[in-house]
Amino acid sequence: MSQFYIFLICILIGAAGGLLYDAVALLRVPFSARPVRWISDGLFCILFAAVFLLVSVALELPSVRFYMFLGLLAGFALYLKSLHKIVAFITKKVYNIFKKLRKEQRICPEGKKALPTKK
Repeated sequence: MSQFYIFLICILIGAAGGLLYDAVALLRVPFSARPVRWISDGLFCILFAAVFLLVSVALELPSVRFYMFLGLLAGFALYLKSLHKIVAFITKKVYNIFKKLRKEQRICPEGKKALPTKK
């Protein structure tokens, strides 16, 4: 395999890492403590390293080179600058749909008063 194709593969792995980071970041949303953030970042690093290792073994990539790390960083940066905005937009739309459906379930049929809600 030529170095150019390996670099492109690393860019794709970096973009997949960005998607993985969004997924891990969703796990820490309900918590505001700083240790939870550290744990989730550590979990991301372990999972990202595992993905890179799996792809490297599956595609029989050569030993780790500096340009591979640059490809991973470039793919992650590309994800954050482009695809992340699309994923965030879709996530926001889905959240708003579920929020609207939940609100409509609290209202009685035929325009009667809303059901009591807990505060």
